[in-house]
Order: sequence, then C-alpha cells, then structure tokens
Amino acid sequence: MTDPRDIVAAHGHLRRYVLANERVVVATRRHWALLAEPIATTFLAFLLVGAASEYVGLRWLWALWFLVLGRLVWKWLQWYHEWFVATDKRLILAYGLVIHKVAMMPLMKVTDMGYSRTPMGQIFGYGRFVMESAGQDQALRQVDWIPNPDDTYRKLCATIFLPGQVPGAARPGQNGGRQDGGRRPPALVPGGAEPRPTTQPIPVVGRTDHGAEPGAERGPGAEPGAERGPSESAADRGAPYAPWTPGGSGDRYPRPPESSGGGPTIPKPYL
Repeated sequence: MTDPRDIVAAHGHLRRYVLANERVVVATRRHWALLAEPIATTFLAFLLVGAASEYVGLRWLWALWFLVLGRLVWKWLQWYHEWFVATDKRLILAYGLVIHKVAMMPLMKVTDMGYSRTPMGQIFGYGRFVMESAGQDQALRQVDWIPNPDDTYRKLCATIFLPGQVPGAARPGQNGGRQDGGRRPPALVPGGAEPRPTTQPIPVVGRTDHGAEPGAERGPGAEPGAERGPSESAADRGAPYAPWTPGGSGDRYPRPPESSGGGPTIPKPYL
C-alpha cells in the first residue's frame, strides 16, 4: 500500500490543503465502484444504439450515445479529482472539477463515528463513515465509497480517539498503560538525599511527657520536668493559676478554667 504522505506529495492540489505540521494518516480516492453505474449505462446504450442502427436504420441515435459517453467521461474526471484525506488534526474532503471545494472537520469536534457496509460494499470492498459532532452541523459529516474500509476505520479510530499513541506502547488495561510495570516512583522531597514520607507526625494535644513547646527540641538524656529556659511558663511548670477575685483587675478577663494537673484542660460547662 502506498504511503499517504507520498500520495499527498505527488498531487499538487492536495499539498495546497494539507499544512506542513500535519501528519497524514489516510489519503485515498473513492472506490472505483462509484463508476459502475455510468460504465454499465454507457455499455447498455452502446448495445441498444448498435442494434437500432443495424436493424431499424436509426443511425442518428449514435449522437445520443456520444452524450452518454460524455457523461461517463465527466463522472470519471470528478472521481479522479475527489480525495478523502485524514490527518492527525482534521478530516478533509476535496472535490469539484470546475469549482474546487473543500469540506473539513477538526478531530476535536468528532464525538462519535459510525461505520457501515452494504452487501454490495462487502463484495466490492467499500464502506461508509458518518461523523457525529456534539449536535452541531459540520461541512463534512458523511463520506461514502471509501476503499479498504476496515483498515481505514482502524486508522481513523486510532487518530480520533487515541491521539499521540506511539506504535508498540502499552495499551490501556495493561499495567494501567504505564511502561514501568505500573509501579509509581517514590515521592522525593527537595533537598533530601533519600526518599522519605511526604507527611510529618501529627502532634497530640495535651501530651505532657516532653513538656516542650511546639518546635522545641530536647537534648539527649533530658529528664522529664527538667528546667527548660526563660520561655517556660508557670502553667508548664505545674504552678497553679493566680487567684481570681471579683472586683479586681481580673474582671476584664474571664475566669480561667481549672486544670486537673496532668492531662488536657477541660473547661466546666456553664450552667
């Protein structure tokens, strides 16, 4: 099978429509069976006109046959200049002999694609593709008479629904599509020599075994309750709160809750 890129490079009218950064996936004319009806009509007209001119003497009917022959030539020229091209970015249908026309659909607009083959299409080897585009009317929706339809269908599906897939890469469902056996690398912390957990231990509220403030470190061999430094408060040393008397300066502040002395401070409910 000829490479689609070579086909586009060999036809100047196709090079005008394909961008330089596009990867050509499919480039083909319509199936030759599209010309079956004009060929059959011209052949039957030849037989009828030949019989009529031989036995009846109506030789002027050959003028009508030349009209039918001209129709066949016109259909062939239209078929010769009509191309269906699929790239990694869009679908293109170039057609028209006198007036050149180009129908195009971006691949990002395609949400579904139908593929069908009639009994005649299964015999002669052509098919029909119908593209759906999220309820929007597009210039290119249906393409008929596509040769090698099975191979073309696989290429279009891989281009539309699996963009950027590298041949030979792991398929979806095999190790999650990963090439490293499905194993995730350990989390790395900037500045660390070896991978370590990304979460730190959560401090427990009310623990008094260390008696240290958040962020303070204790030296080795320190005894529980050892003297800590000027930042140590009276509550940390286990000293009772200052007595509270009504009418004094403490009226501006609520009465502090009573502590059990060893565990977390739990305020008494207000009745």
